[in-house]
Amino acid sequence: MTKDSFLNLLPVLGFQKVGKVFSKRIGKATLSVDPIKEELIYPENDGLVVNERQTCNFSSPENFVVFECVHRLLEKGYLARHIELEPKWKLGHEAKSGRADILIKGNDGRSLLIIECKTAGKAFTGAWNDTLHDGAQLFSYLTQVQNPSA
Repeated sequence: MTKDSFLNLLPVLGFQKVGKVFSKRIGKATLSVDPIKEELIYPENDGLVVNERQTCNFSSPENFVVFECVHRLLEKGYLARHIELEPKWKLGHEAKSGRADILIKGNDGRSLLIIECKTAGKAFTGAWNDTLHDGAQLFSYLTQVQNPSA
């Protein structure tokens, strides 16, 4: 997905342009996009946690996928306070760390879902094949989650 295709998609998804910023209120949460500053603005005031800021800009097409996924989660009824972006865990025996794109927590605060976003095509196909082969990223993250919800 390119910057232009993403910006063209926003009105189709119900985002309204006020000034130069696109925004959409979903429940109590508001998602916004500032195309001038190239910022993806998440409802942190409503409890959504952003651990790192790598997915809050236009630097990677995958960031648009993460934004759209958060949009869909909010539309499905997930609360902003249950969504965490880029949680970080130590992986393996080395000092290596990994970040998932999205972690969803249940009402009890325990981990419920881990979502790894990929762009369509080669990135998705490669990640999917790796997951089928040995579990890849997702199984590494699963071992790090404490007390997952059933």
